[in-house]
Amino acid sequence: MRHMMLVLSLLLPATLAQAQPPAPPQDTRQLVSMPDLPRSLMRSDMQDHLLALNEIIGHLAENKFDAAAETAEKRMGQSSMGKHAYIARGQGPGRFMPDTMRQMGWNMHDAATEFARVAKSGDQAKSLAALQQVTSSCAACHMSFRTR
Repeated sequence: MRHMMLVLSLLLPATLAQAQPPAPPQDTRQLVSMPDLPRSLMRSDMQDHLLALNEIIGHLAENKFDAAAETAEKRMGQSSMGKHAYIARGQGPGRFMPDTMRQMGWNMHDAATEFARVAKSGDQAKSLAALQQVTSSCAACHMSFRTR
């Protein structure tokens, strides 16, 4: 019995150590602090951009290039910028972004406008290549920055 207790006492710490979940990987993205309103506006935009990308892909799958172009320009392109100016009153998300993050955002808007231009041509291969420039901008920013 004593031998059994000794074996259990030696195994128990190892068993407990194995039961602990591993530590999550460290998030190395740069934290960008901003007040709640601009952060909420930016998050709302990011969610709409994701929905717009989904809609664009659906239009491309149905060879509806004009609809894909319209969605991209209205919801992600240059013409979509500044839509929160009245609500934010000079305190929009861009004001709190580091220069690199702001430039990445502008690149995404420019890429969406370029995609819209290319998509109107009806060339699927060129449209998909242009769309990848949009998603590359999104991925670069999301892999580099966080707000929480």
